[in-house]
Amino acid sequence: MNKVNGSTASEKLRVLFLATYFPKPGNPTMGTWALEQAKALQRGPVDLRVVSFTSWIPGGAAWTRGARAYAECPPAFRWDGLLDVEYPRWLAYPIAPVSRITYRYPRIQTALGWWSARSFLLRVIQEWRPHVVYAHHALTNGSLAWHCREHFGTPYVVTDHDLGEIWDCGRFPSRWDEMARVARGAFRMLSVSKRMEQALQQQFPFSRTETLYNGTNAIPEEILSAPRPEERRRQLVIFSAGMFYQRKGFPLLIEAFAEATRDKKDAQLRIAGDGPARPEIEAAIERSGLRGRVHLLGVLPHRQVLQEIVWADVFALVGWDEPFGVVFAEALAAGCPIVLASDSGAAELIEHRKQGLLVAPRDVRAAADALKEVLRDRDFAGRLGAAGQALWSSRLTWDSNAAALISLFRDAIKTNVG
Repeated sequence: MNKVNGSTASEKLRVLFLATYFPKPGNPTMGTWALEQAKALQRGPVDLRVVSFTSWIPGGAAWTRGARAYAECPPAFRWDGLLDVEYPRWLAYPIAPVSRITYRYPRIQTALGWWSARSFLLRVIQEWRPHVVYAHHALTNGSLAWHCREHFGTPYVVTDHDLGEIWDCGRFPSRWDEMARVARGAFRMLSVSKRMEQALQQQFPFSRTETLYNGTNAIPEEILSAPRPEERRRQLVIFSAGMFYQRKGFPLLIEAFAEATRDKKDAQLRIAGDGPARPEIEAAIERSGLRGRVHLLGVLPHRQVLQEIVWADVFALVGWDEPFGVVFAEALAAGCPIVLASDSGAAELIEHRKQGLLVAPRDVRAAADALKEVLRDRDFAGRLGAAGQALWSSRLTWDSNAAALISLFRDAIKTNVG
């Protein structure tokens, strides 16, 4: 193996940033947090090269909006006039029905992914000589980073984002084997919550772990200052956002909203997002008799999500096993009071009745009581929002996240050449 040269404290770090769950021109809402983190790293003493391997899909087979985003994705794109991202094609497909097999037996996907990404990555490392590789998700970007280390000795750091994917390593031996290989080679396995880190330590006690919370940027002034629409000024508005998965708990939130607002017919629940659980959510609306008071907004552009948060009286997302949720940090940044499940990664930072209200997971009554209290007592809601904004500014900005990453990268390089 050829060792990568070390860097001095004053030299810009060359960081190869690998993230497949990353915005694409045809799907700009995918992984916006990864884009913002990359931009924050670029603002630091970093020479950043962002590579988002994209599943190869022929145009004739792109029947859905998601598939078209892959098929029509250009080889490269400049985001916000600032960040250049490369989108080379590979033969890994993290979508059903392929994903049902590769989830249990990920070596199939990681081997095929490496085979199709190999020539591109080796050329990048030979020509550009990154000091460190930073990979989002151990499977499969972490596996690519492992191969880079095997060929060139390049150290790597991995961030994982899904608690269930870690727990399932205990259920599926082949999954454990593949993730263990990545964990053994990583300088650091990062988690976005302490609960996730504990799960990593339990599954892979030999791994070097650390928790690094996600962040968010300040809410743009033009969004903060935009006046709330006239029709919503006379309403109490609860806003929620997320992919429509079962663990997000949107049917439970709808039921809690119905209970909490029986005597508040001016209250509205607005939900941004979409996904496979949509039929269950629509059924919950009908069952609760809330048609006209619960609004499914679909997938919104990121700026519009921020505007909805700013205009809301409460942000509520009460799903269980939420790894962290950047949207919580965005609500804190906006000064919006929060209702969330006590097992969320964000609940490790948000103190009950100080920056938000924590409720027991899967508990409709607890969620309803929390919504009722924060809607009834507007002074209390204001105190929650102000304290949440202070928490965000001190601990949850992308710039603070990037600074911590850069420090880790420098440590990885020192260890690699020491």
